[in-house]
Amino acid sequence: MSYFDEEIEKDFVNFGINYEKLDDATHDKLVTKINKNLLFTGSKIAWNSLPDRTSSQKHNADTAFIEISKKVNNLEVNEIIFIGDSLTESAYKVHTMDLEKTLAMFVYVPQHTYFFSNRFNFIGCISSEGEINFSEIHF
Repeated sequence: MSYFDEEIEKDFVNFGINYEKLDDATHDKLVTKINKNLLFTGSKIAWNSLPDRTSSQKHNADTAFIEISKKVNNLEVNEIIFIGDSLTESAYKVHTMDLEKTLAMFVYVPQHTYFFSNRFNFIGCISSEGEINFSEIHF
């Protein structure tokens, strides 16, 4: 387990967020599904290729997280999965009611952190470059 995973798991406990740490096989399957179904430009999703995408900057994170949470609630999603691309090794699943708090935790991890539902009807990313992206998808 990486230092960042240890800190994230401490934050889950400190913020009273119930979470599930997904096993390595599930993590790998999810990463493969994302890589096979989305276009990438370098190490980032090609957000311009996705419909109805929104983009914000980290200095507007609170507003962005509120808007993302509203959109996710409208999609009637119960659980959100978080996967990082470098500094965290584990995938985590949280309930939608804890989405804003969980996004706020991951905003400080200097990596690309992707979040999505089991149904893959949306995907979002908090990037190490300071961007927060979100789009509904269907695959």
